[in-house]
Amino acid sequence: MIDITQEKRLHHLLKSCGHTSHTHLYYLGDKEWFWDTEHEALIVYRSVGKRRIVLGDPIGKSPESTKRVVEQFIADCHENKRIPVFYQAKAAFLPLYEKLGLQFVKIGEEAQVDLSSFHLNGKHWLKLRNRINKFLRNGYSFQVMLPPYSDPFLNRLQAISDEWLSDRKEKSFSVGSFSPDYVSRFPVAVLVGPDGNYEAFVSIAGDHYPLQAAQDEAPVCRKLTVDLMRYTKACPHGTMDVLFISLFKWAQENKYDFCSLGMAPLANAGDLLIVKLLYKYGNKLYNFKGLYDYKNKFAPKWEDVYLVYQPATISITAMLLAFIIHRPCTKQLSQDKSTSKLFMNGSSISRKRA
Repeated sequence: MIDITQEKRLHHLLKSCGHTSHTHLYYLGDKEWFWDTEHEALIVYRSVGKRRIVLGDPIGKSPESTKRVVEQFIADCHENKRIPVFYQAKAAFLPLYEKLGLQFVKIGEEAQVDLSSFHLNGKHWLKLRNRINKFLRNGYSFQVMLPPYSDPFLNRLQAISDEWLSDRKEKSFSVGSFSPDYVSRFPVAVLVGPDGNYEAFVSIAGDHYPLQAAQDEAPVCRKLTVDLMRYTKACPHGTMDVLFISLFKWAQENKYDFCSLGMAPLANAGDLLIVKLLYKYGNKLYNFKGLYDYKNKFAPKWEDVYLVYQPATISITAMLLAFIIHRPCTKQLSQDKSTSKLFMNGSSISRKRA
């Protein structure tokens, strides 16, 4: 479980700097948290062997605080003989990582729908318009539900999730997994069937409160991220298309700027041999191309995503990443391990287990 003090600190930080496409995953309980000495920036990671694999880039109140937490995290890794890895890093942080002796390779692209310009006008969108109209004629409707949720509602979401999973296992680390406590943190977009039952849902994470920006600052960009996506077997073809389009329209009405659909792994990725092999053989199992093509139908802006690593460590790192994503974490992790160090005033002190 997440320590309540740390959660309050995170909530305060997010209100000042805004969410990223990963911050909702901090609440899964499967990662460790590393704060800078001023508690103004945060890195989350999973320890696997000698590697500490960070999810995304750090979040912080300022460029100075995010730079500080990266430097302190890497120094802490070196002191404890651990290898730092940054998974799904963005281009803005690459100069800092490179300055600290790390390398990087593009591993995919993240789909971000620009809600300020999104529309369904014209011939290109005719198929989706017809699909939405067909659902409406058949008695389907769209709603966005806000927490707190009733037990019957959560039980229905659980049933939808269980049916969707079938005999598959939940993934972890860089994708959400269903639990009532986790889902209860976020708004949920639902598709209601003709009989009044919920038939599909999408949990939506992001900036659901006004950011505390100074009046003389530029307007803050408000973002949503699609998290869990689940539906019943009874849903007609095109259900998720209708749910996504309805969500985009709702987000536009509520003054959001972007909606992230997450990463398309290995889309237009780098030319390292390990990346080429992952795409060639992994596509047969995970259909990377199909995932890219599906997200691309919503005309998103694609943002490059990188893996940042120490020289000569990428092959093992890639295998460990596949391991932690496709094999759920079996225990809840505390934010701080007793073995890690916190650098303070030029010296190091042992962290206590939260």
